[in-house]
Amino acid sequence: RAIFSSPGTEWAPVWEALARLRAEGDKELKYYNCRHEMLALSEAIGYAEKSGELPAVLLHTSSGLLHGAMGIRGAYMDQVPMVICAGESVRFTEGEDQESGRGWQWLHSLSDVGGTTRMVAPYVKWSQAITSRETVSGTVARACQIARMAPHGPVFFSIAKEYLQEEAEETMPQIPLPQANISPVPNDIDEIATQLMDSQNPIIITQKVGTKPEAVQKLVELAEALAIPVFESITQDAVNFPREHPLHAGFDVTQAIRDADVILAVAAITPWNPQRANPRPEAKIFFIDSQAPYPRFPYWNYRADMIISADPLLALSALVDRIKGRKHASSDHSGRFDFWKGKHDQLLTSWNNHIQRARQKRPIDPHWLCYAINEWLPPETIVVEETITHKQSIARFIRRIKPGNFIMGHSGGLGTGMGVALGVKLASPNQPVVHLVGDGSFNYNPVLSALGFSQEYKVPVLTVVFNNGAYRAMQSAHLRLYPEGWASRNQTFYGVDIAPNPDYAQLTKAFDAYGEKVEDPNEITHALGRAWEAMKHGKTALLDVILDPRDPR
Repeated sequence: RAIFSSPGTEWAPVWEALARLRAEGDKELKYYNCRHEMLALSEAIGYAEKSGELPAVLLHTSSGLLHGAMGIRGAYMDQVPMVICAGESVRFTEGEDQESGRGWQWLHSLSDVGGTTRMVAPYVKWSQAITSRETVSGTVARACQIARMAPHGPVFFSIAKEYLQEEAEETMPQIPLPQANISPVPNDIDEIATQLMDSQNPIIITQKVGTKPEAVQKLVELAEALAIPVFESITQDAVNFPREHPLHAGFDVTQAIRDADVILAVAAITPWNPQRANPRPEAKIFFIDSQAPYPRFPYWNYRADMIISADPLLALSALVDRIKGRKHASSDHSGRFDFWKGKHDQLLTSWNNHIQRARQKRPIDPHWLCYAINEWLPPETIVVEETITHKQSIARFIRRIKPGNFIMGHSGGLGTGMGVALGVKLASPNQPVVHLVGDGSFNYNPVLSALGFSQEYKVPVLTVVFNNGAYRAMQSAHLRLYPEGWASRNQTFYGVDIAPNPDYAQLTKAFDAYGEKVEDPNEITHALGRAWEAMKHGKTALLDVILDPRDPR
């Protein structure tokens, strides 16, 4: 139902067909004109993740693919289904009836040896050139089928402009969609249930289970049934467990990994840092994930006693049913519950103490910014996160986000968050969307294209720039390697500063959007309120919040 395009001239036949559909009264299929390839790909990601529907993306031959390559790879890594198309030529300047004499373009800058399918093949599930007019509809149908097969992901086909220009009156063939949700083997579920019930110190770690909100409820039921603490990976991609729940054990699993006798990793690609801690040799370790054992990654060195390649929701549901169905599943775990509740309360106290120390700091402390956002956050807000050094602050202090309403705005590269936020808003027009982005990440985004899209299609979102005037992750990495080195001693850092610091709020004026720079910690809530009012009137908004730029150590 949605086509996202940063187009080229080869797509004129598609535009003609769309104009015909519009003239005939078809309002179901939406076409979104994007002013940058990265914007088209990232909007498709946000749209697909929130709507569950299959978007199409039209790009301009190899140049469009290269511009959007990081977005394609991000969709591949995050298993986001979409159909990506690019044009090419099979005749060049040969033959008769050449389209407006433009075939010469394909003799030089628009064509590549081997074609576009070879270029994009490493980061899609399937890459194919349409080889004839007769195979157009069948290839498109097959592309849609493969994109929706488990595991989901982007697929690509190229189509020659000559085939696009031919007349055809065909309907799409009905190709059946295979079962997308993989059920676990009952014996495997029995084994995990037995180990969990017999263990003295089990833990659960998750990273992405919250991408399906129903799975979060099943995870809560499992944790409560046996008083098992749940840790979220610091690289969590979703709200995976209620942050206020007594069994939410935080984001640092380092010590718990060393003490646990049974470890259950659910939808967790990187559940712990092997360089910091590893399970004891006798501990039982179980992985459950539809992606496991992650063949897309060149190296994955986690020890496991069992890896279940199954849909996490189905596996958790089966585990809960199995545990609750056994008589001794109701045995007393109150001591363990009280222990982890105490740990949870200590964490909250520690985090709240951070807030008290941070609330009046100038420049603004990022902890206070996150706390203020949390206190203001309207119900049902969807948060798209695209930061690096502020991830921990966001995870700890923005705790009101509901499962299903948190989306990571990048995977494997920065610059996609604004597009993801716009795509999410298109899929959920009645929910407010807030994009949290570091100033370094913000500079990678196609900001002008995104603001233009928001204005053109009346898609208001709020972007909050966490502005510390630097690529702080670069400085942190440098100092970890050379804490007493030349750069540290002389405060001479390369690849760090964003200087002079731009006034990002001024960008909004060109697009009739709302922009404001915030430097007073007491003004954050008021500024959020003003941005909210602007969005209610259909305007996108940007708050440039000036944060403490000091040495990250």
